[in-house]
Amino acid sequence: MSPSAIPPDINHLDAEEQTLIRLLKDHLEAGRYREAQDAAEDLWRLAVDAHKRLWQGISNALTAVCARELEHIQGAQAIATRTHKMLAPYPRRAAGIDLDLLLATMDRFVATGSGEVRANEAKNAGTRGNARLR
Repeated sequence: MSPSAIPPDINHLDAEEQTLIRLLKDHLEAGRYREAQDAAEDLWRLAVDAHKRLWQGISNALTAVCARELEHIQGAQAIATRTHKMLAPYPRRAAGIDLDLLLATMDRFVATGSGEVRANEAKNAGTRGNARLR
């Protein structure tokens, strides 16, 4: 499967992959970026075809965020730049992940060290506030 052929939803994936995607999103929603990165790595290990590079890119995005949390600013910036290149061939929404939102929120976090990193609009948009802001 080519990157451009990956569907926007998760229905084409098996139950284990779907569970891991939900876990990744839950961790992101809660601001647990290390755990979200672990879930992305698990997806990367399970994946075949173009999905493998997708999950590697998403794992990379979260590695950039984790590096920034540890104040490794130059490393985080370099990883973020590579992440954009890795995810460029994919549709802007792939396998249940809004790549534009993920990349934009990753960039903001890497640049400022604050804000939320998300892969989908917040479940309670408008009522949550910015719980992740530091």
